[in-house]
Amino acid sequence: MRVLRLAVRVALLTALAGTPPVAAQEAGLADPVWRPVAGERLMRLPAGYLDRAIDRDFRDSPLAAALEEAGRALTDRSAGLAELQAAVEAASGGERDALRQRFLEEKQAYLQLMGRRHDLERRRLETRRALYGKLLSRLQREDAGAEDPAMVRLAEDRQAAQHRFQASVDKVDAALFARGAAAESRYGAEYRRHAQAVDRLVAAIAGHPMNRAPEVDGRALDRHGLLRHLAAEAEAETALLDQQDLVLAYMAKLVALDAMAMADELAAREPEGGERPEVRDASAAVGFFVDPN
Repeated sequence: MRVLRLAVRVALLTALAGTPPVAAQEAGLADPVWRPVAGERLMRLPAGYLDRAIDRDFRDSPLAAALEEAGRALTDRSAGLAELQAAVEAASGGERDALRQRFLEEKQAYLQLMGRRHDLERRRLETRRALYGKLLSRLQREDAGAEDPAMVRLAEDRQAAQHRFQASVDKVDAALFARGAAAESRYGAEYRRHAQAVDRLVAAIAGHPMNRAPEVDGRALDRHGLLRHLAAEAEAETALLDQQDLVLAYMAKLVALDAMAMADELAAREPEGGERPEVRDASAAVGFFVDPN
């Protein structure tokens, strides 16, 4: 009888597996989060390093820790399910019934844990998409500002000032070089050596892998294209997660059906356990009254 009651309870709980308990929904208010900032630091990073920096920021967040913990718990739970399944196949009689009951409960716990992990993963993807959207909006605002006539004039003035400064430097260099061989030997050689070093460093920076435009399918992407590509990838991962949720829902349905089938099976055995059949027809007792004592 105790096993029957447990089986019925599992059947009812599992049938409602698609609806999180109110307590779990309330606890969700304090769930771990990831709050990346679409600030100046990210905006100034090389395009090839942008996604890596975002990944690194995520790994340091409470949401990443919660996902890692859920993954470890799922691994342990999967191992336990495999052991229980083997134990059920090897057992018989009442022990087998008890193991089947425990197997159902463990499967239900696995589904709840997997659902929790899906929720965390969906939160990660939604945060990523929002971050990419903010970064793209900032880039577009900066581009719009760069096209403003006043900003264009300011940039031209800065460039002209830079040219004037460089011209004055060249004049100083020429005057120093004109001082004779002594000045040439002291200043000219060092100047050329420093200039060569600067040129090499500039070339190395320009050719560094982190400064190369990222490529997708052999096509180089600028910052705008990269952010759009990353947002599309997050959208695709979300669609895959929706499919996994559907798989999880069907698994929950199967566990519910298994639990109800087990409850029916055990209920059918109850009379064999010594309980008296229920009397519904009073005419079966007529003989007790009409026959002589």
